[in-house]
Amino acid sequence: MLDSATLYYASAAMMAVMTLLNYLTWRTNKHTPGTLLYIFYPLVMFASVMSFALFGHISSIASIAIANTLLFCASIIHVIAICQFLNKKCIGFKGFIAFTLISSLTMIYLATDSTQLRNRILISDLQHIAEASFLLLLFIRNGRKNYPNGSIVYILILSITLALFSSRTLMMGDIHIANLLTSNWFSITLLINGVIAPIFYATGMALLCNERREQNLNQLAEKAHKDLEIRGLFLSTISHEIRTPLNGILGSAQLIMNQSSDPRDKPYCEAIINSAESLNLLVDKVLDYASLDQRDEALYEEDVEFKTWLNNLCLLLSPLAEQKHLRFELVYDLPEQACYYCDQQKLRQVIINLVGNAIKFTDQGVVKIHVQLLNERQLDHLIRISVIDSGPGIEDEEIAYLTEPYVQSSAGKEKGGTGLGLAITSRLLEKLGSKLNIASELKKGSTFSFDISLAIGELSLVEQRHQSKDYVTGLDVLLVEDLDLNQKIAIEFMADDEHKIKLAKDGNSAIELMQKHHFDVVLLDMNLPDLTGQEVLKKLKNIDHLNQRTPVLAFTASLSPDEIKEYLSLGIKDIVGKPIKQQKLRQALSDSQTNQSASIAVELRDTLYDETAAATLISSFSEDEVSSIYNEFVLSARNKLIRCQQLVDDDKEQCIKLIHRQASTALQLGFNRYGTELKRIERKLLDNKPLKELLTEALILWQESLQAYLKHARRELS
Repeated sequence: MLDSATLYYASAAMMAVMTLLNYLTWRTNKHTPGTLLYIFYPLVMFASVMSFALFGHISSIASIAIANTLLFCASIIHVIAICQFLNKKCIGFKGFIAFTLISSLTMIYLATDSTQLRNRILISDLQHIAEASFLLLLFIRNGRKNYPNGSIVYILILSITLALFSSRTLMMGDIHIANLLTSNWFSITLLINGVIAPIFYATGMALLCNERREQNLNQLAEKAHKDLEIRGLFLSTISHEIRTPLNGILGSAQLIMNQSSDPRDKPYCEAIINSAESLNLLVDKVLDYASLDQRDEALYEEDVEFKTWLNNLCLLLSPLAEQKHLRFELVYDLPEQACYYCDQQKLRQVIINLVGNAIKFTDQGVVKIHVQLLNERQLDHLIRISVIDSGPGIEDEEIAYLTEPYVQSSAGKEKGGTGLGLAITSRLLEKLGSKLNIASELKKGSTFSFDISLAIGELSLVEQRHQSKDYVTGLDVLLVEDLDLNQKIAIEFMADDEHKIKLAKDGNSAIELMQKHHFDVVLLDMNLPDLTGQEVLKKLKNIDHLNQRTPVLAFTASLSPDEIKEYLSLGIKDIVGKPIKQQKLRQALSDSQTNQSASIAVELRDTLYDETAAATLISSFSEDEVSSIYNEFVLSARNKLIRCQQLVDDDKEQCIKLIHRQASTALQLGFNRYGTELKRIERKLLDNKPLKELLTEALILWQESLQAYLKHARRELS
């Protein structure tokens, strides 16, 4: 075996290494219990080994007493440090401390008698056995589950130590000072306890700390996830709680404004309505922004023919620009047949947000989308998409903060808004691996751009596009519709087929546009705020305009036999019934360019609530928007019907307009029986027929329809 001097030096070196490793472990885990105390364990062990080495150079009683006392102190430090780390102090711990103190006092007493060497070694071995047994039991019962790797290291070395000292206790015979240092039992125990064990202990503590740190990170991640869920639940709850009184405020303010004969009330009511609508917009934007944290889904990439996709998007946005008399352009500097894999929903929302902002802040001039190829690689293209406007511009110091939530530029504060649009856009671009860049010059305009890398798609698909389509695309369409909900749905459907749309919200605007522009087809609502569709057609017959031979499609929910005969007698080509169905609209637009006869049939289920209606809206609106549309209608329907009862004798014209809008929305949202009943009431009002109790019956029908809707909503939630 190795001689004692070599083992002493090796043991001292290992203690120094263990001290260094324990110190580094503590530096990384300063807040972990037990790690600081663990640094002192090898130091005290080192002092004990050195005291044993002094045996023979100083008083034997003193060296033995000091060495064994330090050895037992190191043992106590070791056990306390592990107990602090595992947060376990049990009856066994107190028993171990008591046994060690008794052993230490016994060892000091026996040191006075040189003939008691075997007994001193026996007491030392028993103390080591007690330490190893206690720690072994502690790791088996409390450490394995939470710290499997560190526990394995400790269990291994403690098992070896326990076996070694148990064997020495049972098998070592009589021993004398003369042959102590040359004994194999002495060499083996010094090698294991002084050289090998310190490395295991240092490694074990490092592993324990690493596993605890990993557990803390997992707990933090789980807590963050739960916090996100709680925040999402809070936001959805609070938004509902805000929207409910908000709709009450809106309805009440509108009722007061309509009923009051004092002109001084009108500006106050308008201020209340505008403020409530701004708050409603803020709630919607806050939910959109918060939902980006809730949703951490992977990108849903599809193969998209990029130019066609952009053209369809521009068709959707151009009516908004034309409403403000702005020139709207798409500058496309990519290969004509470029086809890319991209998450078109997220990219679409980014472009819509940027263009919507540009149109909002630009009062005259141009809004332009510029798409250019920056770098053409073998498998992907680096593309820059810029939205350029001729608006008021942005101050340089404001640009750096615009993508922060709730921050607005000076122009933004004047125009109003939530300050969340660019924050949402910036977050979406982060998910797409891009970044929003803003450049602006005061009084000249702004450019919002981002660079995005898109994988090249299957270009062969481009050549096959439209070959199988049996309907017309790319028509110039005039849409005459005053209801925002129907406008957006119709524009979305027609943009899918690449139709170019101009929008008019009343009859007089429609007449002006038909005098200035030629259209392939006119989609005409038959009940507008200023004129009926019939009056629009009669006026057009008496003036010069560019659409003498342009087919007109009636866009209406009024489909009684007498009304249909009237429409056809005025020269209407076909009728697109409400609620709007994409296939019917598509077919009517295609038939308008042929000699195909009108197809009047409208599929409308006779039901209180049509569960398929929401699917039509989902194609044009987000889920939150659809929820908001339903909430607003459901919360205001009863009040509006009561308002109609109040207006029916005093202001029949206003009553007809209110019922018409309610009927159109009800049918579009799937309240078929209720919407049909409102259309019947509207027809009776137009014909000056008595209503009797029809409005009261409509109220009862609405309650039944609402119950059917709520039953469906509860079923969906469950």
